[in-house]
Amino acid sequence: MLIKGGRVIDPSQGIDRIADVLIDGATIKAIESDLPEPQDGAQVIDATGLIVCPGFIDVHCHLREPGFEYKET
Repeated sequence: MLIKGGRVIDPSQGIDRIADVLIDGATIKAIESDLPEPQDGAQVIDATGLIVCPGFIDVHCHLREPGFEYKET
């Protein structure tokens, strides 16, 4: 999979720039500007105007007992 033209933000690697991200299975193979499109028919996602970053985790969520789901956030 190739994610093209997104704003790549990864504070752990010090990255904050417009770039392409090449993913092979569960491994990020490259983060570069203007990577060529894969010749093997891999999926290409246009991320122009979008942010590409590691997953976010909500560290302040409230889980409730069954029956009180309306109180969850």
